[in-house]
Amino acid sequence: MKKIVMILLSLCASVVSVSAQSEELSSVFDDANRLYLEQKYDAAVSRYESIIKNGYVNGEVYFNLGNAYYKSGKLQYAVLNYERARTFIPNDDDLNFNIQFVNVQLTDKIEAIPELFIYRWAESLLTVFTLDTMLWMIYALFLLTLGSFSYFLFAGTYERRRYSLMSGIICLVLLLLGTGNFLVQAYRVSNTEFAVVMNDVSNIKSAPDSKGNDLFVIHRGLKVQVLDNVNKWYKIRLADGKVGWIPEKEIESI
Repeated sequence: MKKIVMILLSLCASVVSVSAQSEELSSVFDDANRLYLEQKYDAAVSRYESIIKNGYVNGEVYFNLGNAYYKSGKLQYAVLNYERARTFIPNDDDLNFNIQFVNVQLTDKIEAIPELFIYRWAESLLTVFTLDTMLWMIYALFLLTLGSFSYFLFAGTYERRRYSLMSGIICLVLLLLGTGNFLVQAYRVSNTEFAVVMNDVSNIKSAPDSKGNDLFVIHRGLKVQVLDNVNKWYKIRLADGKVGWIPEKEIESI
């Protein structure tokens, strides 16, 4: 009995500790927002980053941090944090507007390789919801499917059995589609890495070696796809298909 009491007290203490930490971080977030409104952008950046270092990350924190960096004139850091925010809130209109607005101000204007309509349509379907949202939807559909088929087994009339069976089939189809979508997007997220160029100017090499031939030059704030890494060099691909190697220290992963 004493052990149970001790466990319960420990759990209560943990809950209180987490709650207190959340309140403290919320206070820091409010303070950072105040500093931003007072145009003390460097101080605001410091506050937002302290929240992230404490493990509390979400789209709003990264979005506001990106805004503060933009006001400080550090475009590459603004892009980096806007892109990190997009992993949490991909469909936020304000965020997407800011990303486009900042990209217009970057030195590099990379034209993406044109895609067929069917690929753009499939991409839009895959990214309608975040992974967390899809996971909750799958859980809800699973419960609805289970409930519909369970009701079918115990329904007293033919009409109720028919409607419950139809509902169960519809929910099952949606469950399978949602699960497939989730698995595809989860695979893409886990196997696709992007980064932002942090150097003002970076010479892209033909090999992971400072003595390699210069292929092209890119500038701060450009978003690139990471394909491979060897000895502190990253193999990157631009939106237009160009591929080359860049030192690890000159980019930062999203």
